[in-house]
Amino acid sequence: MNILQILKYGKTFTSDAFMSTVNRMGRNIMFARKAVMLYYCLRDTDTPAFVKAVIAGALGYLILPIDFIPDSVPGLGWVDDVAVLAIAMKVANRYIKASHKEKAQKFVPIGSID
Repeated sequence: MNILQILKYGKTFTSDAFMSTVNRMGRNIMFARKAVMLYYCLRDTDTPAFVKAVIAGALGYLILPIDFIPDSVPGLGWVDDVAVLAIAMKVANRYIKASHKEKAQKFVPIGSID
């Protein structure tokens, strides 16, 4: 999946659906904190519009009930979600602030942030 494909999922993103998905994933899922960190970067007024669009697309993909690989597939279900979040992290990395990391740490206290 590339950035242009990710961008189309931005229209599916809502804050409520995202928070519901994070709670459904479980806060111990390895990438839940990174997803929350991206969420706070998305809400930051200093984040450029293109970066916000990529983040919204990635988080929109994450909340979709139907994925390329269904989340219910044991051992593989989250692979596509992780790949999409990795692309968004690469695009957003220079705009992620310490405050985004701190808020994500408080929201998802389990696991490593780096």
